[in-house]
Amino acid sequence: MKRYLEITLVACQRGLVTVILCGLSLVVSMGFVQAETMLKTNSSVITLPWVLEKTLLSNPQLQIFPYELRVNEALVLQAGITPNPELSVELENVLGTGNKQGLDNAEVSLGLSQLIELGDKRQRRIDFAEAGERQTLTEYEILRLDILAQATRSYYQVLRLQSLQDWNLQRIEIEGKALNTIASRAKAGAVAQADVSKMQLRLMRAKAVQQQLVGDTQVAKQRLALSWAGEVHFDRIEGKLDILTDIPTAASVLNAIETAPQYLQLLSVERLMYAKRRMEESKAQYNITLGVGVRGYDGFDDGALMVNFSMPIPLSNPNQGNILAAKANEDKAMEQQKLARTQLKLTLLEIHQIMVNNARQASLLREDLLPLAQRLLTETQSAYQTGQVTVLQLVDAQSELFNVERELIDAKVAVYQQKLELERITGQPMTAALLSVNSYSYPHSTSYLNKGLNTEPMSAQENK
Repeated sequence: MKRYLEITLVACQRGLVTVILCGLSLVVSMGFVQAETMLKTNSSVITLPWVLEKTLLSNPQLQIFPYELRVNEALVLQAGITPNPELSVELENVLGTGNKQGLDNAEVSLGLSQLIELGDKRQRRIDFAEAGERQTLTEYEILRLDILAQATRSYYQVLRLQSLQDWNLQRIEIEGKALNTIASRAKAGAVAQADVSKMQLRLMRAKAVQQQLVGDTQVAKQRLALSWAGEVHFDRIEGKLDILTDIPTAASVLNAIETAPQYLQLLSVERLMYAKRRMEESKAQYNITLGVGVRGYDGFDDGALMVNFSMPIPLSNPNQGNILAAKANEDKAMEQQKLARTQLKLTLLEIHQIMVNNARQASLLREDLLPLAQRLLTETQSAYQTGQVTVLQLVDAQSELFNVERELIDAKVAVYQQKLELERITGQPMTAALLSVNSYSYPHSTSYLNKGLNTEPMSAQENK
C-alpha cells in the first residue's frame, strides 16, 4: 500500500509538471514572437534558444499530442458513465383461439428496471482511464525531451561544421602564405620546383575540403530545420565552442535516476497495471438488477404492482483469468523498474566517463599539444627560410598543427554531445542553473550549452 501511495505521489508530481508546462506555453509563445522579430531583423543568424522555441511550437510530432489528450479525456468521461435504466413492455394472451380471442383476456406488463453496479466498478474504470491519461502525459514528456535533444544535437553538428570551416580557412591561409614563400625561393633557385608543386597540391586539397564542408553544412542546416518542419532561411548559427568547465560529478548524475523520464514512465506503467488489476477484481463482484412495474389483466380491467429482482449465482469467479493476467502484468512492471534502474545506472556511468575522458582530452590538446604544435610550425618556418629544413618537414609541421586543431574541435563537440545525452536520459540539467531564454526557463531539457557554448553575437566576440 505504501508503494502505491508513493506511485500516486509521483503521478501527482508529474501532473503538476504538466500543468506548469501548459502555463508556460503562453510564455513560450510570447518569447517566440520576440525571437521571430529578432530573426526578421537579422535573418542570417539564429540562436539555440530560438531553435528550441521553434521546435516546441512547430514540430509535427508535438502537434499531435493535444488530440491524444482529448482521446484520453473522452475515455475518462466514458468510464464514468453509469448504465441507463431499461423500459420493458410485455403483452400476453392476445389474438389466440377459444376464450383467448381478441384482447378480452390480455395481460400487459409495463416494467422499469435498473442495473446496479457493485464492487465500485465505476470508480475502478475511472481510475484505470485516468492512469492511462497520466501514462500518455509521461510518454509525451519523453517524446518532448527526445525531440528537443535531437534539435540540439543537430545544432551542435552545424556548429561543428562551421568551426571546421573556420579551421580550414585558416589552414588555407597558412598554406597559401607557405606557397608564396616556397615559390619565391624556387624563383631564386634555392629550392626545386617540385616543392612548389607539392605545396600547390596541398593547397588545392584544402580548398576541396572547404567545398565539401560547405556542402555538409548545408545538409546539416536542412536537418536542423526539419526539427520545426521548416526550410533553411539562415546562413549561420550563433555560438562558439568552448571547453566545458562544469562537468557534473558521477554522484550527481546517479542522483538524477529518480527523475529520469524512462524510470518515471515505468512507475506510470506500474500504476496503470495496478488500476487495471483493481478494475478486473471489481468485475468479479456480481451486479444486481432491480425493477418495478404494473401488470394489467382481463383486457386491462384489473391491475397489480410488479417488483423484479435478479442477480447471478456466484458459483465461481467469472473474471479470475483476467485478474491473474492483470496481476502478472503488474509484477512484470515492478520487475522492469528494477532492471531499468540497473541499466540506467550503468548507462549514465558509461556516458559520464566518456564525457570526462573527452573533457580531459580537450584540455590536454588545448593546453599542451596546441602550443607545442604552434611553436613547431613557427620554428620550422624560420628554419625553412634559411634552408635548414626541407619542404617535407615544413609540410609535416603544418599537418601536426592542423591535426591538433581538428582533434580539439571534435573533442569539445564530443563533450557537448555526451552532456546532452545525460540531460536527455535524466530529464534534468547537468549544470547548477537552467539556461535562461528570454527571461524564462524550459523545464528539464533546457540547460543545453549553458556554460560551454558562448551564444554571444559574433560581433561582440570579435570586439572582445
